[in-house]
Order: sequence, then C-alpha cells, then structure tokens
Amino acid sequence: MSQHQVRNAHNKLIQNKAREMGIACKPLIPGCEDFLELSYKGKNIIINKTRTHKMSLMAGLLAKNKEASNLLLRRRGLPVPDDIVVSRMNEEAVDFMNKYRLVTVKPLDTSRSIGVTVGIDKEEDLDRAIRTARLHSEKAMIQKYVEGRDYRVLVIAGQTIGVLEYEPAFVEGDGRSTIGELIHRLNADQLRRNDAGDAGSFQEINVDSKRLSAHLREQGFAIQTILRKGVRVELFSSVNAMADEISEIVTDRTHDICPYNENVAVEAAKALNVDVAGIDIRCKDIRLPLNDDNGGILEVNALPDMIDPHLFLQGASTDVFQVYLQYLFEE
Repeated sequence: MSQHQVRNAHNKLIQNKAREMGIACKPLIPGCEDFLELSYKGKNIIINKTRTHKMSLMAGLLAKNKEASNLLLRRRGLPVPDDIVVSRMNEEAVDFMNKYRLVTVKPLDTSRSIGVTVGIDKEEDLDRAIRTARLHSEKAMIQKYVEGRDYRVLVIAGQTIGVLEYEPAFVEGDGRSTIGELIHRLNADQLRRNDAGDAGSFQEINVDSKRLSAHLREQGFAIQTILRKGVRVELFSSVNAMADEISEIVTDRTHDICPYNENVAVEAAKALNVDVAGIDIRCKDIRLPLNDDNGGILEVNALPDMIDPHLFLQGASTDVFQVYLQYLFEE
C-alpha cells in the first residue's frame, strides 16, 4: 500500500472527493490515519475524519459528556428528555424508572449505541443495564424512554445538509415470499456499498439467529412463514434491548423535516459550538415540531458519520463530502 493510501472508510471517501475537487490529500503521518493533511490554493489544513480544524477542544469534550451537553441544550430552550446520572444501581434510579415507566440507560461519555439499553421497565433489567453502561464509562445516564423513530440530522456550518431516519428492521408481506426470503431482500437493499467498497451502518440480519426466531414466535410467525400481502412483521424487540444489536432500515427524510425541527438541530450544534455535527433526534413524526408529546434531542455527535448520508441521501445536491470539503476551505 502506498504511504498516501488510506483504509478507513471516511478517509477514503474524503480522499476520493478531494482528488475530484483538485485538493491534495494525504495522511499527515505515513501509515497513520488519525490525521489527513489537505492542501488547496496555497492553504494547508489538518482534519481528523469528520472533525475539522475549526472545532475547539472544549466543544468536542462537551459533546462527549452527555450530562454537560444536555445541560447546555436545555439552557438554550431545546427539547431534551429528562434524565439523571448515577454511578451504580440505587433508589434514585428505581424511582426515576417508576416515574417514567420506560427508560433508556447509556454510558455517560461514549458516542454511538455502544453500551446502550432501551425499553427498560424492571429493576433487575435496570441494574443489568447500568452495569453494562459502566463497562464503557464511570457513570451511567438514565433517560426517559422516548416513543417514536430515530433521526440523524447532519449539520455543517449552521446548515442542515440531510436527515436520515433509522427504523428497527421489519418486513412486509407480498403474499408469495417467506419471511426468510423477505429478509434476504432487505439485506441486499440496505447493504449498499460505496465506491470504496465500504458498507454503511446497517447490520446484516442473520436469518438463523435464535433471538430472531424467538421474536418471530412471540408474534405467531416462523422464518418459513409466507406473509400475506401488506402484513408487517417487526424483526427486533424494543423492550430491554441492546441498541447496537438492532439492525435499522435507513431512509432519506431530508424533505420531511419541518422548519422548526431543522432549526432545533442547527441550534443544538451552535449550543455546543460544534461546526460539523450529527444531531440525534427521536420522535413520533419528524414532520411535526418537537414537544413533550413528540420527542426530543438524544445526542450531539462531534464526529458524525457521513457514510450513511453519502449512501442514502438522494440527489446530487446532497453530496455530503463535497459540502464538507468546501466548508473546510471557506474563508
């Protein structure tokens, strides 16, 4: 491999787009992909994947700490589900769960879905979820469970670039195919590959999974069942489930988000001074304004994924890596 070649999916896509745009791009340190050096029209900058040279260290630290970021989001008047932070299972944790009936437990200072358990309503499950979260962080955040679907809003320089919906995988019957056959088609559709050969976030669904078979049985189905046309079957439970084990269908919702929610996402990024951010929102309907009955902000990511937006956003106007690189060299 050439010393200028890269393996990381984000770095490959950045490098490929940079070359198209006439921007020189190479690892700052040969053989190390932590930093890319970009050169264009006499200007040199250094980035860390989707983390730019313009973002301060403090902004990144605040975004990583969910307690601090939620405090700043609330100060700005933005909708954030109620939460508490604990270092172990205690009476406060149980009281909080009983108050809201369903809760989510997550590590205090990690990103993505690592160590996150959703849909908890029993003390033993709460204890287990806190222990799981604390494998990844010294403390755990317990948050009111929000009904609805997950959305990721990509914000660059105060502008909404795209919106993706993440929905736990399901299949819908056509009157001819078995559930197993429908799952194979779903896998093929979702496992889109970019030019560099790297998949997005979708986790291929294993039709031989015992957990899948058990969940289908609970609904009165089996993997060999031929579904009647229009019948929808959920493939994952949302009760006491590990978030990073749920395969999700990704859909472009850029044209569905209402102006209010778009502004909420932009303001969330500004509240933490994050210039390139992925705003995680959970709500029943992204077309309706966020409020007490329609969700809120779950997280502000300071190192946002751009592979899914690259793969699933529709239209030439949403070339996320081009927008990103143009922003980097703006005066």
